[in-house]
Amino acid sequence: MNCTNCGAPLPPKSIRCTFCKTLNDVDLRNVARRVDGNRETGSRDCPRCEEVLQIVQLEVDGGFGVDRCLKCHGIFFDPGELESVLDESVSKVYEVDYPRLATLVEEEGIETLKDVKYIKCPDCKKFMNRKAYGSRSGVIVDQCRDHGVWLDGRELHTLLKWTKAGGQIHEQKRKAREAEQSKPKLTGPIDDRPIFTREYRTETIIDASDLFRAVRSIADILF
Repeated sequence: MNCTNCGAPLPPKSIRCTFCKTLNDVDLRNVARRVDGNRETGSRDCPRCEEVLQIVQLEVDGGFGVDRCLKCHGIFFDPGELESVLDESVSKVYEVDYPRLATLVEEEGIETLKDVKYIKCPDCKKFMNRKAYGSRSGVIVDQCRDHGVWLDGRELHTLLKWTKAGGQIHEQKRKAREAEQSKPKLTGPIDDRPIFTREYRTETIIDASDLFRAVRSIADILF
């Protein structure tokens, strides 16, 4: 991926060119959006820059607007919007490319603990939870349970590549395995002790009587 300004390769895990210092817009390159001269200002502020977020109209799932920071290129998605973007911006995938998923994690990585900073929801201003978005995506999102998901610049680009590599299919299989493993076991401990039926007790008594008579006969002969 190259800088849109000078053409130099962008450094890994960054959208800022190390040569011309341009902040590249890589997240919405392959996402259908409405292009017009009007820029609509939203009512939410960026949790990183504290700038007023702008509303970008996407031509996805019938069309909807997402809140975007023009300074850091972070995006806030209302519930369900991120899933719609991932579903409709990538051609249908039917299998998992595991080597590509492994490479993706190495390329994009996950932030180290020293880089962690909890941020507030642009809507309710409460601190959001941090969670991995799917397995092997390399992306940690900031999520408000009630209002949506915040992605920093480049993270949507990474999730689109993860989806193209079959990441959503891999996540569905993982959840199915976990659900299967969490089911309660219906089989109890194995009891291999014999069932002492009436017939079994009778046979045992008869066999013991025969053995006693045989031992007594041998004793009479010997002594």
